[in-house]
Amino acid sequence: MRRTIGWNLILSFLLFSSVIIGLFGWFSVRMLDSHFSEYVSERRTEEITGFTDEIETVYAQTDSWDEEAVAVIGRQALQADIILKVYDSQGALIWSPSVMEEQENRQMMSSHMSQMNEMMGGTESEYTVTTVELNDGAQKIGSLAIGTMGTYFYTDHDVAFMSDIRNNLLIVALLAFALSLFFAVWIARKLSVPVFAVSRFTGEIAKGNYTERPPKETNIVEIDALIRSVDSLSRQLDNQQEIRNRLSSDIAHEIRTPLTTLKGNLEAMLDGIWEPSSERLKICYDEVNRISRLIGNIDKINEMESSHEKLVFSRFDLQALSRKVAANFTAAAAKKQIALAVTGEPLLITADQDKISQVLTNLLANAIKFTPKQGNIRIEIQQEGNRAVLKVSDDGIGIDPEDQEKIFERFYMTEPSRNSKSGGQGLGLAIVKSIIKKHNGTVRVVSTIGKGATFTVTLPMDQN
Repeated sequence: MRRTIGWNLILSFLLFSSVIIGLFGWFSVRMLDSHFSEYVSERRTEEITGFTDEIETVYAQTDSWDEEAVAVIGRQALQADIILKVYDSQGALIWSPSVMEEQENRQMMSSHMSQMNEMMGGTESEYTVTTVELNDGAQKIGSLAIGTMGTYFYTDHDVAFMSDIRNNLLIVALLAFALSLFFAVWIARKLSVPVFAVSRFTGEIAKGNYTERPPKETNIVEIDALIRSVDSLSRQLDNQQEIRNRLSSDIAHEIRTPLTTLKGNLEAMLDGIWEPSSERLKICYDEVNRISRLIGNIDKINEMESSHEKLVFSRFDLQALSRKVAANFTAAAAKKQIALAVTGEPLLITADQDKISQVLTNLLANAIKFTPKQGNIRIEIQQEGNRAVLKVSDDGIGIDPEDQEKIFERFYMTEPSRNSKSGGQGLGLAIVKSIIKKHNGTVRVVSTIGKGATFTVTLPMDQN
């Protein structure tokens, strides 16, 4: 049977409380019965001892038996539900209650024991007779037969006292149970209400409503951490949704532009407006090539982010590879009179050389694209602990702080118009991030508007 967290908490708390209260009550009653029974037994023994001493005192006063005095003591004993029979040293009967008195007293004791058993439980006892010697110093003067209903004989007052104690314990147990119920409901509500709020919040997220306000934080550390985590997840999903929407729009735009150009040229040639010259066919070819590059770059990213893509590791010099890639951009740098330098000592690393070459190519292409004439670009290689650090710095236009966290996303361009003119598609840095992530490395950018940018790549020296 499925229950809410509130009912589970309440039932668990009540079960635990019931067990604790029940065990405490059971031990309390057992200890009370035990100690009170000992008290009653000691009291009964003291009563019998007292009657015995009084009878011995009667004999000691006259060195003979005063039957009237003995009878007074005997009838006092009957009132205490004790039947006494006094015998002299030869065994002759000195005094005993009449047959009717004895029968009435025994009936009263039996009736009283029955009432005790009904009210107290477990107090059944048989009528017993115990004989003790009566002495005057060292001289035996007779014997005393004592008839009782056992040593645990409770008076009406004792029974009433024990009954009141048990009733009070029951009342205390019920009050404790009611208090436990109150605290169980209070604790269950305190815990379940924010959990229900988080559940409703996650339900809204599951429906795609990422703008839903998160529940208010509580004083419970774990629930507050859960609220913050779910809220962070909601913001990330909202951001991912925006990225997907923009991605679809950007892909459509990047494909639509060359297709429109291609379609217009082909229609013009088919309608006879344009002659299918080499120049116009070259324009069509360039647009087709532009679409091919776009699809190829998207495939590269998907391959790198796929768990099935395997890297081909080899041992190579990162500085030598940097100089080799930089040499490929010598002409492009010279065209803008850009000073391109590679610094640092030779550094051997284990990585996929082709993929790292792609990283360097994309970072240098980006730097040359956004560095003005007579600017500077520097590639720096160094070792920090067990990691290789590659820095590509320029003194170009820089990147706005708001854009620095987004430039590694697919199709994100800080200046779309400029990228469009230069053939950019907003995929170069996304490819860089995918390759570096596949190598268990990191890539980040530090930039100030108007002062250039520095891209820092860190890679493990060895790939385990």
